[in-house]
Amino acid sequence: MRVNTNLVTIPISVRADNGTYLFDLRKEEFRIYEDGVEQDIAHFASVEQPFYVVVLIDTSSSTEAKLGEIKEAVHAFNAQLRPRDSVLPVVFAGQVMPLVQKATSNRTILRDAIEKARPDSGNNGTKLYDAIDFAYQILRPVPGRKAIILFTDGDDTWSTATMRTTLCKVPELEALVYPIHYGSSASTNYLQALASETGGRFYQVDDLDTIKKSFAAVAEELRRQYHIGYYPKTTSARPEARRIKVEVNRPDAEVILRKTLIVRR
Repeated sequence: MRVNTNLVTIPISVRADNGTYLFDLRKEEFRIYEDGVEQDIAHFASVEQPFYVVVLIDTSSSTEAKLGEIKEAVHAFNAQLRPRDSVLPVVFAGQVMPLVQKATSNRTILRDAIEKARPDSGNNGTKLYDAIDFAYQILRPVPGRKAIILFTDGDDTWSTATMRTTLCKVPELEALVYPIHYGSSASTNYLQALASETGGRFYQVDDLDTIKKSFAAVAEELRRQYHIGYYPKTTSARPEARRIKVEVNRPDAEVILRKTLIVRR
């Protein structure tokens, strides 16, 4: 969400029940609500733009058996890149470490960097929350469409950041989070919350081929979106968290957007 004077603009995607994304909707088919109050749509556009993605790869000892599949899944996502898209791969276990100096769309550089990822044989724990916080810091100044793709078994052991602090920062981040859960750990509530609060999607990985195919849709969702803008009917002297709801008059269509936005009057 960004603001021009007091115009609030919201990026959204619309998905059919078969998983495909809908790009032919008109302004008249949308309705938008802020804290339950319907707003008048003042701006509407269907746009295609490049995206910036931080890919977080859990290399802790508990994911060692799955690391080869994780690498293949990341390669599958990178295969969807266009020249103006950017990816920053980052590994985390006992520490959080980028695999390249800066985000790139060069598939050869990305493949070579990801192949260098190794499991943490020293069993130094898993800084999952710190990895999410690191991605926040990287993405906060980045304009435009941005996201986090997270490969993990969902466990955290040594972070300075916490589940609460990372979830509380979600409304200000303006990025989608796609957690991809590997392994037998039952720790999925946090991952599902990240996806739900940001408008991303949670994946439970049982079939590598399925997730590789799904990344084509994820890349398209990141790249193409609708922008809907409105002038709030209520005012406030300072920024406030607002619950946003968008409806679309199309059978079996799901609107994907973050649940809470910081609205500046």
